[in-house]
Amino acid sequence: MVAQALLLYKVMEMGRKGRSPLRISSKSVFEVDRSRLAIGVFSRPLLDAECRRLRRACETQALPGFEDFQVDRHRVSFVARPADVPAAWSSIDRLLASASENVKKAS
Repeated sequence: MVAQALLLYKVMEMGRKGRSPLRISSKSVFEVDRSRLAIGVFSRPLLDAECRRLRRACETQALPGFEDFQVDRHRVSFVARPADVPAAWSSIDRLLASASENVKKAS
């Protein structure tokens, strides 16, 4: 009985974590030649739909100064000119908010 209650609690907790707001929990920026390599770690793994939406948005929208980018379930990374890095983080934050918002509406 206690084991069932613990299992139910864990399943419910995992469900809540999967729906927690998506944001970048840590950012790192490294100098690479005359550009910057920026890596952001998500606050939780992206759901498959969020990952697809974020990739699609990065590919179709002209994000400021991106020379290259990569998105996976746990992090986003991009190469940009030094002056464009703050604007790029802001764009990614907006895309994350819209990606997770659209997934919640679809659920």
